[in-house]
Amino acid sequence: MKGESNVTLLEACKLLKKSKRTVSRYIKKGLLNPEINGNEYKFNRSDLLKFKKTKRTKKTNKTKPESDIISFLKEQIKEKDEQINKLLERSRETNIMFNRLQNQLLLTGNKEEGKKDKEDKEDRQDKKEKGLNGFFKKLFNR
Repeated sequence: MKGESNVTLLEACKLLKKSKRTVSRYIKKGLLNPEINGNEYKFNRSDLLKFKKTKRTKKTNKTKPESDIISFLKEQIKEKDEQINKLLERSRETNIMFNRLQNQLLLTGNKEEGKKDKEDKEDRQDKKEKGLNGFFKKLFNR
């Protein structure tokens, strides 16, 4: 193992075509396991090549699930569009119902208000007649 661990951090970066920072992240995540000699990392070349190959296959595998995800999301969008259209139709129906109810209330409200207005006018006329008639009755009865 020690004979194969001859690749430095910079060489590993060049081999993987990644930055130092990215290779450091791989080490922290446990994806790469170098030997530590003082302040230097020593990588196994065969491990780096295996890691590089696995990264490539993961990228190609990701394209298939991404297309599956895209098709799934497209289906979801279609379903949501249908749901939105149904809700809009329900909203239109409820608006129509509310308008009908408002019209009915206005019609019945006018009848009641008309009755109240007639009663108020009759009461006013009665008071006027009582006032005038009462005055004349008192005047002529004396």
